Amino acid sequence: MAVVSVEIPSPLSKCIIFCEVACVRECCGIDAVSTDPAHIEAWCRQVGSVAVVEARLQLAELIEVVEDRSNRVTSTFLNHRTHDGAARRELLDFLAAFDAGLAAGDAS
Repeated sequence: MAVVSVEIPSPLSKCIIFCEVACVRECCGIDAVSTDPAHIEAWCRQVGSVAVVEARLQLAELIEVVEDRSNRVTSTFLNHRTHDGAARRELLDFLAAFDAGLAAGDAS
């Protein structure tokens, strides 16, 4: 199984950093990041619809890579790797929550 290292480009990375409220990614990985839709929507209001649309496109590409079970995915930025099915599901759930928050923020 190949290991794919993913980068998180801006503006998606900026959104994740904005939502990093529980701890820091370097310590707690994705558990440091809030997926509360209200928090994500606050970022959306702050940056505007162009950045939100771009972040959603970046997120869709990232989800596609993570869903490909022929690869193990690692992200230094998120401090997460899909070493097993549970870790992959955890990351996909995290990304889906972000997608829902961005979609709500895009509609606002």
